Amino acid sequence: MNNDALIIDDLYHKYDKKKYSNWILNAINLKIEPGELLGLLGPSGCGKTTLLRLIAGFEYPSKGSICLNDKEISSRQRIISPEKRNIGMVFQDYALFPHLNVIENVTFGLKNKKDRSRVDYLLDVLGLSSFVSRYPHELSGGQKQRLAIARALAPGTNFILLDEPFCSLDIHVKLKLRSELPNILNSFNASGLMVTHDPEEAMAICDKVAVMNEGEIHQIDKPINLIENPKTLFVSSFILGNNILDIEKNGVSFCSCLGKIDNYDLPKDAVFKFMSISPKFISIERSKYGNATIISKEFLGEYLIYKVSINKHTLRVRTNINNLINIGEKCSLSINKDSYFFLYPGAYKIFI
Repeated sequence: MNNDALIIDDLYHKYDKKKYSNWILNAINLKIEPGELLGLLGPSGCGKTTLLRLIAGFEYPSKGSICLNDKEISSRQRIISPEKRNIGMVFQDYALFPHLNVIENVTFGLKNKKDRSRVDYLLDVLGLSSFVSRYPHELSGGQKQRLAIARALAPGTNFILLDEPFCSLDIHVKLKLRSELPNILNSFNASGLMVTHDPEEAMAICDKVAVMNEGEIHQIDKPINLIENPKTLFVSSFILGNNILDIEKNGVSFCSCLGKIDNYDLPKDAVFKFMSISPKFISIERSKYGNATIISKEFLGEYLIYKVSINKHTLRVRTNINNLINIGEKCSLSINKDSYFFLYPGAYKIFI
């Protein structure tokens, strides 16, 4: 016996049987502990929805296995049907029954519809108690999403899958509801996997985040560790929004379009090829002798974000809102003091 709610072991998947076609999912391994909310984060087309479908039981895996609460629910040899998995599903379009009211939607999947204790508690926790007679078209977007969560948890489910659950909501409702989700799951001792393409969303509320690209998981970690120690170039660019620069070795130092990288006790045998640096750690100044050119600019709250062309690279630079430079003007770039960046491969962190 183990203490994990969900275990995915060496999972592979592709939709066709051709020998040389690419895997949609490639060697996926992850564990979700009881009560844990895991964010599955990645760009569109990276395989997130395919993994969700495999966990839900809509597809057979090509290789590997999925276990839920110590019971194998999917493998190449056998698959338990979706309705027997005791997994709740929350879809981005809510998938509510339009002809059923709130209470009828919530109790739809219950075998014993007379036992309302869990349902009443759910409706109370989710703030729907006074709307039990309303139909989905009479509810706001946030209320519909709460109803979808209530319906997923009502049958006694202790594991739910959430597919982009907040993408249809306006920003204020989204922020409120996503902050409530961990408490809702804790109230029912439920674990969950939330699929999203929004790093901020995953990092804000998930206990751990699995970062995925092109069918592979690059890193599974707590949000703070993803920020402090991104293992791959993709994680540093997708999670942190870092700039990725080519670097070349020159004697004992390395050269980048932002200048030389030396005197940092780098491993002598290191073969670094890329540098990853945050837009906030690059200084920018107007300079008619500069080797960079402003391509575009945008206001971002208290900051300006410049898009800058330099040595075949296009970088994003964050600066003070008063540091105004016109599009098309020349500028010079440098690395800020008291900052840091990463060198890859190896995710070697350099402090300045």
